[in-house]
Amino acid sequence: MIAEEDKIVFTSFLREYVSEHKQKLIELVLAKRTRFITVVLEDMYHSHNASAVVRSCDCFGIQDVHVIEDRNKYNVNHYVVQGSAKWIDINKYFGETNNKINCLSSLKASGYRLVGTSPDSGSVRLQDYQLEGKTALIFGNEETGLSNEAQGMVDDMIHIPMSGFTESLNVSVSAAICLHDLTSKLMFSEYDWQLTDNEKDEIRLNWYSKIVRKSDALEREFLRIKENTNSN
Repeated sequence: MIAEEDKIVFTSFLREYVSEHKQKLIELVLAKRTRFITVVLEDMYHSHNASAVVRSCDCFGIQDVHVIEDRNKYNVNHYVVQGSAKWIDINKYFGETNNKINCLSSLKASGYRLVGTSPDSGSVRLQDYQLEGKTALIFGNEETGLSNEAQGMVDDMIHIPMSGFTESLNVSVSAAICLHDLTSKLMFSEYDWQLTDNEKDEIRLNWYSKIVRKSDALEREFLRIKENTNSN
């Protein structure tokens, strides 16, 4: 396993196996990545819906997705995500009696403002909502919406106004619309929303390891070279 102090050197080692085009693309993507906005999926019933949200997160530069698994387990639908899941950090909360409380409490402790989504017209219209700091956007179960526990913990509620007979959108469509609106507002705000240099270093190494063939073998070779160097 690569020690913390060796990660930058190992990243340079892996870079030799990454095409110049891919290196430039990774840097362009990292420059627009953010953890200022994150997404929470509460007990999604259909894996293709959750996977479509993950894909939207990658498209709009969201690095972290938090998945609460109470009754339903999330498995990546590879056909839907189209490879986007490997660029995203998916944090799962399961196996406890208070998965949603653990997730939302952790986000609050990390300074996130919890923003629930609901078709209820009594909440704030998406276009009128202004970011007030780090934001965790929470989407509830497709059938029942946000749980009572989640609703009791949120700081704000927003909705997408409807003009037709249908009163709600598919959760993946709602997520895409919300993320487009909020990330657009974020990028033109005065908030320091971009990743830190340390976060970029960590993610860059992770991405290199995923795109370089047999990166695990290269890691072993790197450690062997380092051990031989230290012993001489």
